[in-house]
Amino acid sequence: MKFAYTNIKSGSATCVLEINDQRLEFYPTFHSDALGDLVTYLASVHPLCKLSWKEGAFHKRNGGIEWQTGPFLLRWEFKRDFEDLEIIITEIQNPLVDRIKNTDLPREVLKAKCNFDEFVFCIVKELDRIIKQRGILGYRQEWQNDTFPLDGFLALKHACLYNKPFEISQKRNGTSLEEELNLLMKNINEQ
Repeated sequence: MKFAYTNIKSGSATCVLEINDQRLEFYPTFHSDALGDLVTYLASVHPLCKLSWKEGAFHKRNGGIEWQTGPFLLRWEFKRDFEDLEIIITEIQNPLVDRIKNTDLPREVLKAKCNFDEFVFCIVKELDRIIKQRGILGYRQEWQNDTFPLDGFLALKHACLYNKPFEISQKRNGTSLEEELNLLMKNINEQ
């Protein structure tokens, strides 16, 4: 399994997803917060990202998320069943680009099942690479409209590394910035 999010520049990127001998390549644009929406959506279905201070801290989106990819919208849907994850990716018509009904759409481009934890780890590993390579402000400068999805990334990374949610301190009524920065800098392969 592989997830790569590369060539981030001037509000566009290349996303490669390899799963179960299928390889797909997408080109999200800055018209949607592609990476941010994906991370938030994944955190919303992750049982360890239910932060203790608020149920549903990462709001679940019924119907999945949509990426702007130019001529099409790309809809991602996750259906989690304990350790299994079903991923459905569908091309749908982008009404901002084409107002005439396209009879070839919607078109399912991927329907696959995989291990949930392996998929999350794959995404988190790529996010870790991106943030360490680009930095928070560097990512924003290249993507233009949206910032790096730091909160969802940290929640998912903590779940991957420690198999528990990131706890909110009752004493401070918040989290420890020092712990968050240490988590940000920690190599995902260190366990």
